[in-house]
Amino acid sequence: MPEETARPGRASARTAAIIKATHELLHEVGYERLSIDAVAARAGASKTTIYRRWDDKCALVCAALLDRSASVTELSSAARNLREDLIALTALVAKLTAREDVPGFVSLLAAAQQEPAIADVLGRGALAPMRRNCRDVVQRAIGRGELNDAELSDVLFDLVLGHALARGVVQRKPLSADDQRFFVDRVLLPVLMSRGKPAPPITR
Repeated sequence: MPEETARPGRASARTAAIIKATHELLHEVGYERLSIDAVAARAGASKTTIYRRWDDKCALVCAALLDRSASVTELSSAARNLREDLIALTALVAKLTAREDVPGFVSLLAAAQQEPAIADVLGRGALAPMRRNCRDVVQRAIGRGELNDAELSDVLFDLVLGHALARGVVQRKPLSADDQRFFVDRVLLPVLMSRGKPAPPITR
């Protein structure tokens, strides 16, 4: 069947195949080396089909990022205290890090410096679920009287994302359950709970 008269279901399947191929190639070669030719070959589609849907590589990658962000799990609100919430958050981030290709993600962060569209999609799409989860953790802690500063959600987001990137890119080590609890107890809780309190005196 000519592409111009393809049934909606077939067109949807072809789009899904193109998005899947884009994810795979981002994982394998990163943004800079990804090409429309390679995506078309991997997806079994023509370049004409791809360009009919997306103007260029940047637009295609943005669509792939938004597609992936839609599958990110929202954090449960069942935690009884801040520590439980932070452990659940860290476990979720560890799961996402294991599923995703962190070096490939770093290539997108580099591309975002030159491509405003990618920067925008990373901010409101790919990273938005994590930012919402961090906000919800802090808001629940405020409701329980454990914290009193809503801006701590930005601090939490920076710490969690930075830790995930450091482990994935620099150390290339997954976050075990013990690692997650250590990070919560020795980093996240002390930082969040110390906000607004005077620093302890330095002893020699």
